[in-house]
Amino acid sequence: MTEHALDFTVIIVQGSFQIPLVYEALSTGLQARGISTFHPELPSLDVAAGSDLASKSLEDDTNAVKSLIEKLVQDEGKKVFVVMHSYGGLVGSNAIPEELSYYVRKSKGFSGGVVHLFYAAAFVLDKGLSVQGAFGENPREDIRSDGTFTLKDGAKLIYNDLPADEAALWESRMIPQSFAVKTTDITRTAYEYIPSTYLVCEKDNAVPFQAQEMLATKIGAHVERCDSGHSPMLSQTDMLVEKIIGTFKRVAV
Repeated sequence: MTEHALDFTVIIVQGSFQIPLVYEALSTGLQARGISTFHPELPSLDVAAGSDLASKSLEDDTNAVKSLIEKLVQDEGKKVFVVMHSYGGLVGSNAIPEELSYYVRKSKGFSGGVVHLFYAAAFVLDKGLSVQGAFGENPREDIRSDGTFTLKDGAKLIYNDLPADEAALWESRMIPQSFAVKTTDITRTAYEYIPSTYLVCEKDNAVPFQAQEMLATKIGAHVERCDSGHSPMLSQTDMLVEKIIGTFKRVAV
């Protein structure tokens, strides 16, 4: 790979119910290949917020990611790849105004911009829709009286291709999220103006691969496939690193 193809900064937008440690091996793997990574904390998953957690919505998560992208693109002129997992697909798509696209900025003589979107077993929605409005209640979720929710049977649903002891460990580390993320309407769809790749995880027990393929088709993404469950950053870290780097090669600018 040429040095030119590595000239990107990766932002990792995580999924629901996860602590950042879930994505640490992915960050480390990319950094070992000379790629800078950032993993913004999502307010809707900040358990330290205590009773304020329930007030945090997808819009708060969006603003956290958008602020980081603005800093990297506008202040530092970086070329950015946004890697989104699961719920992170909603946040990342919602966080990027068209003016931060690499191709729009290039047309105006500016450096940097968001070059590509990389979705891994990720959700996308049209503008004006919320998760609750699009999908309704999910019986696999545990909705709590304090305004938060969690996922039942995490080991079986999102860690199913890990050894049983590892799946149980990661399940024990899952955290609650503000339920308000499910009722927030999407206001941007960055996949309409930024090229994308969708990694379909064919052994996913949380988001069936057929649904992933429909989402990938909907947004016009280049499709990659793997035999991972819902959490390839844990079960097949090296594969995921190579898929991301392969995308760098394919879309290098």
